[in-house]
Amino acid sequence: VLCYATGEAAPKPKASVRKKKGGSTSSTPPLTPIATPTPTTTYTKGREESEGDKTDESDYGSDDDNDETVKAGSKRDEDDDDNDDEEEL
Repeated sequence: VLCYATGEAAPKPKASVRKKKGGSTSSTPPLTPIATPTPTTTYTKGREESEGDKTDESDYGSDDDNDETVKAGSKRDEDDDDNDDEEEL
């Protein structure tokens, strides 16, 4: 145990103690590889989209979102004005 602290190499185990490779009845048999099927085609939901379809859909979505944001903001401004009047009374 002290030989580790002094920097000496650890003593090698005896040949009878070493684990032997192969030939042992307690070893497990080698694993057999299982073949997994590789998909040859990709499945697409619905119809195929062209580049024009993708651009149109994103344009409509962004315009609608901007309009709703402006409407919601204007309603909030009106509500804030009403609350200010009530506080002054």
